Formats: sequence, structure tokens, C-alpha cells
Amino acid sequence: MLGAQIGTLRAYQGRFDAAAVQRFVETWSHMPTWRAALAYTYCELDRFEEAREHFAVLASQGFNLEQNRSWHSASEMAQYAAACESLRDRDAAAVLYRYLEPFAGQVAMVSNVVLSYGSFALSCARLAAVLERWDEAERHFTAALAMNERLGARPYLVQTRRSWASMLLDRDAPGDRERARELIAAGRAEAEELGMARELVHFDRLQERS
Repeated sequence: MLGAQIGTLRAYQGRFDAAAVQRFVETWSHMPTWRAALAYTYCELDRFEEAREHFAVLASQGFNLEQNRSWHSASEMAQYAAACESLRDRDAAAVLYRYLEPFAGQVAMVSNVVLSYGSFALSCARLAAVLERWDEAERHFTAALAMNERLGARPYLVQTRRSWASMLLDRDAPGDRERARELIAAGRAEAEELGMARELVHFDRLQERS
């Protein structure tokens, strides 16, 4: 429980420790949550080949989509979506989106350690964007922003704006670049205020694209 809470806080701060997460994977190999966290961590460290290796293991296990007590922790689902976004894995996105979309209106919670990953709509939006289902992605991003504002889930407001801006730049329809720049400015300002170092890197890369 402490590892989950400290790990989440350090992720917000951009202080990723792949070796520590790897130890959790080895200790609790029956819990896909930790391998999902490792794949996500490698993505955040730009170690994409290692991320793909672990993501492939998760995909081969069907992403643990059985609705049991472990699934309802929601952490692996949020991390699957984040890793899928970074890896641009369309096959995985199709599987995960079909399963997760009915839960878009709910909050992603890890109830036994009192952690929240914000609105599930953010995960749905990320997956829809990988699939280039632009209208669905836009709908989910809008819902995620509203819910995360209502929750006061500021780290996920930052992530929602960042992923939404990325989607707009990928779509590149008329007016998308202007909207993306607005999201980048707002998200970067909040990330700086919160001390989310890795998010600042993401926003700087988006700014170069815009």
C-alpha cells in the first residue's frame, strides 16, 4: 500500500524508478498491476522497447479483463491506456477501448489504498485517439476534463490537457492547432505549479509540434 502511494506521488513528480517497480513485478508476479506499472514507467523514461516487451506479456494474458477485485483497483486499466497511448498500439487499444468504454462515466479508484486515477474517460479518450476515432476521443476528453475539475484531480487535469492537445495535433483539422496551443499553455502552467517534471517534458515536446 505504501509502495503504491509513494510510487504514485513520485510519478506525479517525474521521479520514476524502474528498478523498484521491477522488484514488485518479481515479488508479485501474479498481479498484473505491477507489470502494467512497469510498462508505463518505461514509457515515461523513453525506454520504449522495454515497455513493449512488458506490454506484450500483458496483451498475451488478455490484459486481466476479468471483473474481479483486482480489476476494480483500476490502476492497471489506467496504466494500460497510458502505455498504449505512448506505444501507439492500435490492436491493444481496440481490445481495451471496447472493454473500458462502458465505464467512462466512473472514477478510477484503488479503494484498498485510497488512490484515484481521476476520470476513466481520460483512459477512454487516450484509447480512442490511438484508434483515430476523433469524435469519440473528443467526447471523452471533454467529459474527463469536466469530471477531473469537479473532483479537484489536478494531476489528471494536467494529463487530460496534454493528451487532448496531442490528439488535436494528430488530427490537425482546421482550428486544432490553435486549440492545442491553448491546452498546452494551460496544462503546462498547472504542471509547473504542481511540480510535475515529466509532464513539463511532454508539454515541451508538444509545443515543438504545434
